[in-house]
Amino acid sequence: MISYFKRTIRDKGLRKLPGFETGCWINVVAPTKKELDFLEKKFKLNKQNLESGLDANEIPRVEIEEGRYYIFLKSISFNLEGGMETILIVLDESFIMTLARNKLSFLSKLERGEVNFFTTQRKKVLLKIFSLLDEEFERATLEIVKKVKSERRLSEAFGEKEINDLLLQEDKLNDLVFTYYYSILVYKKIIKSIQFFEEDQELIEDLIIEAEQGFNLCKSSLKTISNIRNSAFIFLSNRLNRAINLLTVLTILISIPAAVSGIYGMNLILPFQNSPYAFYYVMGIIFSLWILFIIYLRKKIKKIL
Repeated sequence: MISYFKRTIRDKGLRKLPGFETGCWINVVAPTKKELDFLEKKFKLNKQNLESGLDANEIPRVEIEEGRYYIFLKSISFNLEGGMETILIVLDESFIMTLARNKLSFLSKLERGEVNFFTTQRKKVLLKIFSLLDEEFERATLEIVKKVKSERRLSEAFGEKEINDLLLQEDKLNDLVFTYYYSILVYKKIIKSIQFFEEDQELIEDLIIEAEQGFNLCKSSLKTISNIRNSAFIFLSNRLNRAINLLTVLTILISIPAAVSGIYGMNLILPFQNSPYAFYYVMGIIFSLWILFIIYLRKKIKKIL
């Protein structure tokens, strides 16, 4: 779907246009092959770059072709359930275009007019998009870091569900680290390639600083997750060892009467077999062996401790 929006300094709000006008914002969501062909021919855009903008695995980068900027960035859904999405921003002399495979929440804010901007000021619109993306990533990063810190206090009570949840948070943080790293490179290249006003230059420099802070925060959280995982595995190993030790002791305790009763169940001439107290003798032997085993076990445990 291709939508056209425009707002000049004279307009009170964002207007949706029936077609293209110079100075408009073109928002492309889940385009069909026919729509991609139209964009290529109408605006003389690079078809390969347009298709790359729909690839969820595309790496953030900047490509400059015939004075036109193709800026590939990553976007993320509010709750991270949708994972990373690629967004392509095309900066041209007569328009600015955004292209994505799915409808993105922060672009919906622009459509609804929740963000104050003028489409004729293309560079400022670009910075608005950068700022919204930065807010989105900051919100997602803080949400994950909060979960990691809460799980850190519960590492001793970890089970399979908690470990799987921790691994999920680790995957999300790895995606964020990847995105922060390449976003910083994109911002730095944008500063070198595009001439901004001084206040706009300071804004994008602030975005770089915030991205670097988010990058470091994610790396720190990954180390925390690694420590939590190691601690959890130690606790689970100790718990497993205790269970195995308990089962081993119970097995031996059960094996002693089974062995003694098995011997006295043989069809041979055995001591005390004609005695009316044979049962009590057998039970006495079993209890004696149990006591000897328990004494031996206690001595071994004291040596270990």
